[in-house]
Amino acid sequence: MFVIQVIKPAFLEKSMKKENKIKFGIPGGFLKKSVEELFKMSGYDFRINEKLSMVYIDDPEIECFFARAKEIAPLVERGILDGGIVSRTVIAETKTKIIDVSDLGVLDPNWEETKLVLAVPKSSPIKSLNDLKEKKIITRVPEITKGFLKRHKISAIIEFSDSTNESRVPVYADAVVEFTNTGTTLKFYNLKILAVLMKDSIIIAANPKSLKNKWKRKKIEDLGLLLKGARTAQEYSGLMLHASNNIMEEVLKILPALKKPTVTHLRGENRFDVFTVAKIKEIRELIPKLKKIGCTDIVELPLNKVII
Repeated sequence: MFVIQVIKPAFLEKSMKKENKIKFGIPGGFLKKSVEELFKMSGYDFRINEKLSMVYIDDPEIECFFARAKEIAPLVERGILDGGIVSRTVIAETKTKIIDVSDLGVLDPNWEETKLVLAVPKSSPIKSLNDLKEKKIITRVPEITKGFLKRHKISAIIEFSDSTNESRVPVYADAVVEFTNTGTTLKFYNLKILAVLMKDSIIIAANPKSLKNKWKRKKIEDLGLLLKGARTAQEYSGLMLHASNNIMEEVLKILPALKKPTVTHLRGENRFDVFTVAKIKEIRELIPKLKKIGCTDIVELPLNKVII
């Protein structure tokens, strides 16, 4: 009797092993530029090709899936994707049940916050929510709008429009539910805010079952940590300077810091090297003050990540 032993090639055995990998949703549109910048600041070679709907990342453990945020959230809920970058309004609009892993806030550092608001023309006879009865409201988030009106017991006509909706009021509709950051667009079209439906932010969300896998959970949480650190760094800079002993007390009084400045005594001198991290807008006011009290060798340093 002959026994035949089948020897599998090494490359075949390797391919049959279960690979550790997460499937991660990447949104395009107005988020494209900000998302690319955050990944690059986080240390990745990362590129989005919207025409081909492809994403390149130099991490074999992350398989990127390119789609609109509204498509990503349901795919994460169903487990087709392990996680992805979406917004809180997208989760509310699609009514998906996914886990918030990391809040990246507003991706444009020039914006303070994003709000979803209900607005009407400044000259409109609509003065309160009750005046919206049987009026037409256009919006790109009809489900959120329906829920808001239902809670306030208001019956109105809601129509979906994925356009520049501010420009269509009051010619096409009586009111609009739209996103605002600085309020500039609303002012341009002479609109006033009647109510704030919710505040929005960009988050890293994950499928609950995926988070039960220890390896996937760590990978998603680590990615969230890096991206959050990169986003925070966009608002901060490092600040280095030299100060003599006789002005150190005054220097420390005016220096803001995440915790405390790092102060190093320069060997053989009655001077100190000081390093701190502060918000960019604060630093532009700090540098003239520091120079005035006698600080020298002042250097502002860009940061890639700030982990608080």
